[in-house]
Amino acid sequence: MDYCKIANKSIQATGRSAWALTRQGFWPAPDQNVRATTKPNNYPLLRRSKMTRRTLKKKAQTAKTECGLPSFKVIKEVTNEKQLGKLAEEMPERINWAGSILGLPDVWNLTQGEGAKVAILDTGVDTDHPDLADAIIDTKDFTGDGIEDENGHGTHCAGIVGARLNGVGFVGVAPKAQLLTGKVLANNGRGAFSWITEAIYWATESKANVISMSLGGSGSDPELYKAIQYALFHGVFVICAAGNEGSLFTNSIGYPGRYGGVITVASHDYNGNPSGFSSRGGEVDVMAPGSDIWSTYKNGGYAELSGTSMATPFVAGLAALIAAKHNNSRTNNTPLDNNEDMRNHLLRMATHPGYHDNQSGYGPLQPFSYFGTMA
Repeated sequence: MDYCKIANKSIQATGRSAWALTRQGFWPAPDQNVRATTKPNNYPLLRRSKMTRRTLKKKAQTAKTECGLPSFKVIKEVTNEKQLGKLAEEMPERINWAGSILGLPDVWNLTQGEGAKVAILDTGVDTDHPDLADAIIDTKDFTGDGIEDENGHGTHCAGIVGARLNGVGFVGVAPKAQLLTGKVLANNGRGAFSWITEAIYWATESKANVISMSLGGSGSDPELYKAIQYALFHGVFVICAAGNEGSLFTNSIGYPGRYGGVITVASHDYNGNPSGFSSRGGEVDVMAPGSDIWSTYKNGGYAELSGTSMATPFVAGLAALIAAKHNNSRTNNTPLDNNEDMRNHLLRMATHPGYHDNQSGYGPLQPFSYFGTMA
């Protein structure tokens, strides 16, 4: 049996094919024996209709602010050529502590994410950044501010996923992955769920393998929920930040990370311990490096930031490596058709896959042993 957690309720189905997702809602597919244990509140099932390609429409720039960036810390920023030159001399092609602890240079001997498409839905991107320009294959602005990232957060996340191994600056988790960047948060870091909703449809129809969202809001939104289910139904791997409210509440995960079906990421420090700021809750799946992370930044620069926003693209990058290795392998012993399959692959990297807690989920990830044995 598959169990899909929907709007904090559970639906029990006989298999993945038992549900057909339309633009109007989630419906049992024809001729399938489906038993619903509960009906999601506030998510009415409308009439069944054929799924057709969605026509994207520009949302009003004055949409209600409902979400934004989790609070994150900029520790250090390098912005000018002199500083960049000094940094390059001290740390050429610097793999930060996170890359080292994950064993990424060894993993790259097996795969660098070739052919995998990762959509970064954030504050845009520095399209001319020397570490990212060759990685970006498409962009779309949903805010009205323009795709250029004047905030820096989106560029930082994009670099963690796919900064190029090119002799300049830093290297991402999957340095040969392709990046789709959707600007869903304005330059001030605030946005609307309607913008994110449109971007999820755009990324799905642009054939993204992975969607990475380092953002969140305190409340749920039915249209956002349906868009995520649309992406999941089409086999997209959806990775979300847990949030940075760890010290405030016992269960402090925001949306969309709180939705069932997505992979929710918490942060750990260089000792592998949960970061103090990382949100807690039963929805946490795994931890990834999120404290003191160097990556690309706005205006061609680099910066050191902390937050679950940084941990999330690490997992998105690992998902790209998994997808690339799987797609390029002649024999695969395990399926990789949906987000639950991806979760199972990630759990094979986790330090304690048989034990779950609200801070660390199933623990930090150790990719090399997984990739070394992956068929």
